[in-house]
Amino acid sequence: MTTSILTASHYGVVHFGDLECEAVVLKGGERGYVRRQLAKLLGFHEGHKGGRFARFLTDFAPNSLSELEKTSEPILLPSGRQTQFFPAGIIADLASAVVNAALTGTLHKARKGIVPNCMKIMHALATTGEVALIDEATGYQFHRAPDALQELIAKLLRQSSGSWERRFHADYYRAIYRLFGWKYQGHAQNPPHVLGQITQRWVYGPVLPEELLDEIRSRKRISDKHHQWLTDKGLARLEQQIHSVTAIARCSTNYRDFSRRCEAAFAGGALQLGLLIDEFEEVA
Repeated sequence: MTTSILTASHYGVVHFGDLECEAVVLKGGERGYVRRQLAKLLGFHEGHKGGRFARFLTDFAPNSLSELEKTSEPILLPSGRQTQFFPAGIIADLASAVVNAALTGTLHKARKGIVPNCMKIMHALATTGEVALIDEATGYQFHRAPDALQELIAKLLRQSSGSWERRFHADYYRAIYRLFGWKYQGHAQNPPHVLGQITQRWVYGPVLPEELLDEIRSRKRISDKHHQWLTDKGLARLEQQIHSVTAIARCSTNYRDFSRRCEAAFAGGALQLGLLIDEFEEVA
């Protein structure tokens, strides 16, 4: 009895800094890498037998072995080439365990050469989520985005505008005004235009991707505020971000300092749709 071979529907090259690794998405949606290439980044070359790599995983990511065993059969790439699959969700823990062993002095000297590669992998995955990284490299983000976007809209946006409630309180305004040397005199005053720009970039941008903001803009009336279109889940994300931005503003010396701190805290500002999709997939 022959086992049907798994087929990759999407293929591309992931970059961990200046390192490259072939990435794939299987027809069922499972993300991962070409095992041979990933093993090479970790110091295992084609001449090494698979048992050495398995022992390496046993040492540094023992919980991953069961996942690896599930994908022991070869897969077929879109090019027609057969290869072994390495599932996503393992490499971050593996790289972290190697670096931790190096820091604690327990890493075998023969493996010290892979520490720089592991650090590059950790840095890349800290900047961009692993699933989003693979989806961007393989183009799978364009395959899944329409359906996923509609799901997110249903979870985060209301069908109609809700009643207005104050979401941005005096603490937020005082903290932002202080950055420019302005005195906040209460909600009765008209806020300067720059305040709206700051709110858009550092409050809404890091918690709602541009696709969802565009959807809000297409629905809202001139008098509506963005937050009137958010569901309870959306409002919870917004409230948390307001608190974070307020805290950063309070400990910043001026707007330039505030902007630098926000860049560091929120990885540049705008949230990518893929990252938010990944977050909700993990929670589900």
